[in-house]
Amino acid sequence: MPVTSTLSKNSDHLPVRPVLDPRPYSRKDAGDVLAVGLATTVLMWSAGYIFRMPGDRVPAPLILVAMVVILIGGGFTAAWRTRRGPIGGLWSGLITGALNLLVLGSLGRDLTTDQRIVAYEFVWAPISVISTGLLAWLGGFFGAKFNPDRRQYLHPEGSFTLSTALATLILIMAGGMVTGLNAGLSVPDWPDSFKFGMFFFPISHMTGGVFFEHTHRLLGTLVGMATLIQAVYLFRHERRRWVKWTAFTALIMVIVQGLMGGLRVTGHFTFAETRLHMDPSTTLAIVHGAFGQVFFAVLVFLAAVCSPSWTSNIQPKPRLSAHIGRGIAWALVGVLLVQLTLGAILRHIGGVLLLHISVAVIVLLLALFSGGRAWGLNPDQLILKRIGLALLCVVALQVLLGVCAVIALGGGGPLQHPDMAQAVITTAHQTTGAILLAIAVLLAAWTVRLESPVSLRALDA
Repeated sequence: MPVTSTLSKNSDHLPVRPVLDPRPYSRKDAGDVLAVGLATTVLMWSAGYIFRMPGDRVPAPLILVAMVVILIGGGFTAAWRTRRGPIGGLWSGLITGALNLLVLGSLGRDLTTDQRIVAYEFVWAPISVISTGLLAWLGGFFGAKFNPDRRQYLHPEGSFTLSTALATLILIMAGGMVTGLNAGLSVPDWPDSFKFGMFFFPISHMTGGVFFEHTHRLLGTLVGMATLIQAVYLFRHERRRWVKWTAFTALIMVIVQGLMGGLRVTGHFTFAETRLHMDPSTTLAIVHGAFGQVFFAVLVFLAAVCSPSWTSNIQPKPRLSAHIGRGIAWALVGVLLVQLTLGAILRHIGGVLLLHISVAVIVLLLALFSGGRAWGLNPDQLILKRIGLALLCVVALQVLLGVCAVIALGGGGPLQHPDMAQAVITTAHQTTGAILLAIAVLLAAWTVRLESPVSLRALDA
């Protein structure tokens, strides 16, 4: 047999290595430092959230050390994974410092007087931004040593959109804790917080349910800011019109989501500060919870289509079962939307446990079929193979967490006074559901990208 024929047959079973996006990188494309700056901010806020959680709090000096380490690590990453060197660390730190202004006002005791507001705006805010920039620059100085050739590893569009999706996942976790602890109405007014401006509410007042509710609002503001910057960035740098409009759609979604979160507390647009003038809406709470997971899936899809693998030269493979694979994948997405809505109803008012379990069986069967097909039928498409394996693992974890949630809640309905362990279990179940939806969307999208329907006659030809 000729060697060329043998190589041709063997190549059908080898992984396809795409040539990644060939577009040259420009120093004017700030997507890489935006990605590192946002990711650093998310890590800092997440650490602060965990360390300041009610209970046995971590001492303030240790929290400060952790924040400095994260900042230096962010600058190190910016210089190590981009071609910008130490200046990349500086820029990522300045971005982190600017985003941290959203919570800087809460570190003071009271910013309701004019004198303290002026001091904050003209003294502490600039000092904070400059300090974070210098610390990140220090990390960038060391990170540049590990990238002496100034090679670019971070894809600007892909890394920035992925950081926005990561911030949203943290927000979903925080929202899950609010629901799990029945803390959704701990702060009685909106957009203010106990008559303070949202960004000036003192951290010393964040105790009990107020801590979980108010930090959820702050995280929502961070995600909204990141989504706004993402939309502007993609409108400037992205060439595909439909991707630009997807980013704009995500921006509209996060605005709607924020309004629903506020109106869930007040029931209507009002600046009233007492519960007597408000009408909290449980229906909006349910829609708010489910819609947030849909928003996360949209951001994950956006990160996928902006990745260098999506824009590479890899060609879709003709497959007889492509229509079936696409249909089952999108069916899984549709059933998951129903299931997540039922889960939100169950967490807020209960009464749909049996229906939730019944739909879970359908989700499990569709996930096993879609994940098994993507994993088993694509030895030469590593992307589909890995997504299929991820789907199988996550759906198994989700079923396990669902059983644990039912046991922890004694039947699955909301509890009047849940403890921390119960809230963590139900939040883990909710967050894994959001991840499962995102993976299902990824599988459906990549199936369209990498599989091409073909007839038997055409395949024979």
